Amino acid sequence: MKYPKYNKGQGTIEFALMLPILVLVVFGVLELGRAFFAFIAITNAAREGTRVFTFRPDVTTIANINTAVYTEIGNTPLVNTANIAGIEIRCRNDYSVVTTDTQLQACPAEQPIRVTVSYNHELIFRLIFPQSITLRRSAEMMIP
Repeated sequence: MKYPKYNKGQGTIEFALMLPILVLVVFGVLELGRAFFAFIAITNAAREGTRVFTFRPDVTTIANINTAVYTEIGNTPLVNTANIAGIEIRCRNDYSVVTTDTQLQACPAEQPIRVTVSYNHELIFRLIFPQSITLRRSAEMMIP
């Protein structure tokens, strides 16, 4: 079967029209995977910060909790510790914010402690999405 002369470039034109959409889909899947990976990493970091306090609540300081969070994220590839936007510590049933070591030592036993990690996830497509996405995860454990 012979094709008319005007149909010879049809496949090339269709491919040229679909290529940007395919590229967006592929990079979108990669970006979603990177964001999910970072989400899991900051979840683990928040859990590690909380766990450090529950092992030795009598001697643990805010610096110990921050170090545990930074160490856990630092051990994870593709996640940059420089993008940590903040680490927040709360304790008691009213979840009052802890900002000093004295307040941390005053957290009563049999009450929850919560560590929240905020992370600015930078996107691959900065031309289309110039702002980063803030990911935030918390972990909560009971103080022994």
